[in-house]
Amino acid sequence: MRQDDFILFQKQIKKYLNTGNYDTNLDVIKSLYKNLQERYRCEYIYKNNLFLKLISEYGLRVTSVLNELKIGSSKADLVLLNGSVRVYEIKTELDDFSKLSKQINDYQKFADEVSVVTDENSAKKLEIEYADSSIGIIILDAKHKIQIIKEAESNTSYFNFDTIFKILRKQEYIDLVTENFGFVPDVPNTQIFRTCYNLLADINIVDFQKQVLNKLKERKLSKPSLLRSSKTPRELKYICNSLDFNEQEYYKLYDFLKNKSVCTYHI
Repeated sequence: MRQDDFILFQKQIKKYLNTGNYDTNLDVIKSLYKNLQERYRCEYIYKNNLFLKLISEYGLRVTSVLNELKIGSSKADLVLLNGSVRVYEIKTELDDFSKLSKQINDYQKFADEVSVVTDENSAKKLEIEYADSSIGIIILDAKHKIQIIKEAESNTSYFNFDTIFKILRKQEYIDLVTENFGFVPDVPNTQIFRTCYNLLADINIVDFQKQVLNKLKERKLSKPSLLRSSKTPRELKYICNSLDFNEQEYYKLYDFLKNKSVCTYHI
């Protein structure tokens, strides 16, 4: 969409579908999505279904959903931010689970709650492994519904200052120093990181995590109203949130979806 290049889309569609059966690109995408849900539940299917569930339950007015947020040495698939931090790690039936323990350890250094989203068979093993922990277990069931098997519990005992601080962007940690201490450090640019780090390290870790949560919520979507709009197909909600489309990009998308499949020109 951003490169105005639909050649790859066209090639893949023509490879796997008889495009003569569809009137518009939206019809093609809906058919592809349905086929993936029924035959090949890849990570995108999990992410989109989970995202739809979260925005249905929490909305987007006071809640943010971040994608692929780096926490420690891991990247969280989805992070829900409202009054607390909830991390969702997705493990599909196609995935390797060998890194899951390390990922959970990283996420617990910042998140109030951590949940693993997986298939029904894998969930049975995870229920046993994490029975006595605060980790939540969620499934995408055979009917493509998100179901909670084990509720995540809030756990702040693993919070780690270094991990939490390094989630912040430069301007964000400078802002936190200003808000807490009333000044911007007057030091060379090469010393800003360490100076802010040392100052903020004195704040109670639970209070600091809440401040970082609020700062991350300021990373607002460009056009939340268009993301919520019925004109944005359910099948594409996650990717539109992840890429944070601007108004022009949304309207490019809408035009593309209305075009007869498969369009052979650039929008």
